[in-house]
Amino acid sequence: MIYKKRSEPLALIGLQSLVNRLNRNNKQFTNFEEDLRKRKAGFGGEMNFDKHITEYRPPYPHGFLHDVCLKHNGIYFQMDSILIRPDRIVIFEIKNLGGKLTVKANPTQFIQDNNGVRKVIQSPIIELERKKIFMEGWLKERGVAIPIIGMIGLAYTNELFIEGETGTTIAFTHELPITLYNSPVAQELLNKQQISKIANDIKNAHQEYNPFPLSKTMQIVPEEIMPGVICPNCNYRGMKWTQRKWNCAKCSFNETDCHIPLLDDWFYLIDNKINNRQFRAFSYIEDRSIAKRLLKKSHLTMVGQRSSSFYIK
Repeated sequence: MIYKKRSEPLALIGLQSLVNRLNRNNKQFTNFEEDLRKRKAGFGGEMNFDKHITEYRPPYPHGFLHDVCLKHNGIYFQMDSILIRPDRIVIFEIKNLGGKLTVKANPTQFIQDNNGVRKVIQSPIIELERKKIFMEGWLKERGVAIPIIGMIGLAYTNELFIEGETGTTIAFTHELPITLYNSPVAQELLNKQQISKIANDIKNAHQEYNPFPLSKTMQIVPEEIMPGVICPNCNYRGMKWTQRKWNCAKCSFNETDCHIPLLDDWFYLIDNKINNRQFRAFSYIEDRSIAKRLLKKSHLTMVGQRSSSFYIK
């Protein structure tokens, strides 16, 4: 049973918004673009894992949670996926790594070779060991003692070489359901009700990191974030509000609610509230009454009255 599904990470949503609106002359623009590419690839790998793991339907009770962030001793730790079985908990670390991958033990190293370009990447095994320690502590606080193991899922069908015994299962995501089936329940430490309680406790304790607004968390000057309603048809920035619709001068597309993504971008990038003057400047609307009407129809909450009022999500 799936207790928590995976959703698009806030950091990925925010980065996409930032790349769409940040001035291309910003010295960090290419770094943000690369970060966005990596996060998209990572999320794609995790979704690939989710697709394959649905094949795992054992006869015993179990619980899956995807993309979980917990806090233990003041430290946050994020897990791509968690499986709760009667005999153990499995933490999955999903990697979307292209090229040839060599895994060495003692000391543990992951070496990626992309068309002859070799680099040592941070070891997912070490990441898993850290998360296992925190997960054990988190469960102990709740009176739960159960073995925890880690598995690494590779979204790409890489050319894979494992040199030495790592002590951690490393498999392609399409192989993981079979790997789990071939690992029978040795001892029932948790029954169906206990599995459900632990899964719900984890779900309720999940705390997703909120990076918004990015201009503050990433030290970006708000003036470098470009205003204007973006056309959903051709991506032209600068649609105009005429005849009760947003109209695109480039492709002639028109629609009534094209300002909604603009408001999302404002909250993602600039501030957690917006007033009429700020909305007019960001959307290129001149009429205060039109701006007020659009803000009221945007499912936002109005705070305050008259000139001091502002809107929040």
